[in-house]
Amino acid sequence: MSRYNRQEQGSMLVMAVVFSFIAILLGVAYLSFAVNLHDNISANIRDHKAVYNAFGAARIEVENQLSGRREHGWQLYYRDNDNRTNSDWRRAEVLTRNQEDINYGMRNYVTIIGYGKSEYDGQETTRKAAIRFGYETYADYLYLSHHERDSIRHDDIRFWTPDTLDGKVHSNDTIRIEQFSDRPVFKKRVTSTMNYVDPPNNHARFDEGFGYRNPIFFPDQADVLRFNCGLWLGTSGTDSLIHIVLDGDLIRWRKCGLRNVNGVDSIACYPTTIADMNIESHPISGVVFVIGKLWISASRGRGDIMDGEFPERIPMHPGAYSSQGFEGQLTIGASDTLLITDNLVYKHARPAIGPYPYSVPPTMDSCADVLGLVSEKCIMIHRQVRDTVYVNAALAAVSGSISVQDIYWYLAPGRLNPKVSLQIYGSLAQRNRGIVHTTYPCGMPYCERGFDEKDYHYDVRLQDYPPPYYLPTLSQEIIYVQVPQDEGGG
Repeated sequence: MSRYNRQEQGSMLVMAVVFSFIAILLGVAYLSFAVNLHDNISANIRDHKAVYNAFGAARIEVENQLSGRREHGWQLYYRDNDNRTNSDWRRAEVLTRNQEDINYGMRNYVTIIGYGKSEYDGQETTRKAAIRFGYETYADYLYLSHHERDSIRHDDIRFWTPDTLDGKVHSNDTIRIEQFSDRPVFKKRVTSTMNYVDPPNNHARFDEGFGYRNPIFFPDQADVLRFNCGLWLGTSGTDSLIHIVLDGDLIRWRKCGLRNVNGVDSIACYPTTIADMNIESHPISGVVFVIGKLWISASRGRGDIMDGEFPERIPMHPGAYSSQGFEGQLTIGASDTLLITDNLVYKHARPAIGPYPYSVPPTMDSCADVLGLVSEKCIMIHRQVRDTVYVNAALAAVSGSISVQDIYWYLAPGRLNPKVSLQIYGSLAQRNRGIVHTTYPCGMPYCERGFDEKDYHYDVRLQDYPPPYYLPTLSQEIIYVQVPQDEGGG
């Protein structure tokens, strides 16, 4: 019996060893399965986060294109405070810029590559996504109008021989040419909703042709600017007036209003000098909106005409403030009339002395300054400006005109206020084409007002770099594009 007992005990020992080995194998297999499952889940989390980061980067770059912001290099989305190895990053680049004919005009397209990076559980994954962003703004046009007719006199306004337009032109109305001085030059594409030039037998030069396109919408108010506004100024009062002087990358501003001085109503401003004005930085959104009327200038290198407590009283304030000119990217809107009171020029525009004073270089490398001015009513040149005025900006009067302050003053002495030259480097959009020179009703030399010479030059940078949240002419379109993925750093 003892021999059999020893055999049974030996078998049990072997079985115990076998079961122990099996248990160890099962444990190792389970641990290996758990590790692989953990790694696969971590990889899936990392991969999905990287993909979402890439799409987010592309969409953020669309917003940057609209707002005028520019970013460089990797930007941190998120970092886990408890685990510094877990973080999410993004960056984007503009791959191409091109245009597409849409039968009634041209849509600009930007191809954007968004890169997303996720660092999770000690490892890193990079993914990318591509989108095509289609857009067009008012700043794509040198000249844009809804009606080619003065809204007060109801006179048709015509292009004539001295006019040379070096950017795209569109009107929702008929393009009209002066009958006996019928050789204006249009260097870029001209379109009209009416698809007609009056008179048809004119000698105007259309270097890139003339054709039809759908009407461009003129809103009653600039909702896109109100929605994205980062700095509000002014009040809803009927006499609200804000005076802004753009000085480098700062906004100097003060409040103005009517005051009776020695029995005469005068506009008085406080603080009493430009040097003592309130100072604001450019808002992050790149949009300022003024409720009420607005005076604005950036005189760069010469004393500002509107300095002093009573700016409209002549002579000019002694020791008048001289700004640096405007620097940066900004859009300024006003709910009421916007008056340009002096030169409004970029800090990095060309010198005042030379063949092309205050003109704008064609690249952002030479001049990164871009300004948009939008009035929900009218934009006017102030009646007290010097004989020649320089304006660097994209201008839009969405429910009114771009004109001169005293253009309809028919009584003496206001009906005589001749100026020499209005030089605009930017773009112009207006619902009703405004008059900028007239001798009505009594002819020269008794009734001349406004500018004999009008030189409007398109700022070619505006097509790729419009002012922040500038008014769109088309519904903005985003198309997602599939791109091959890799594990590189992007």
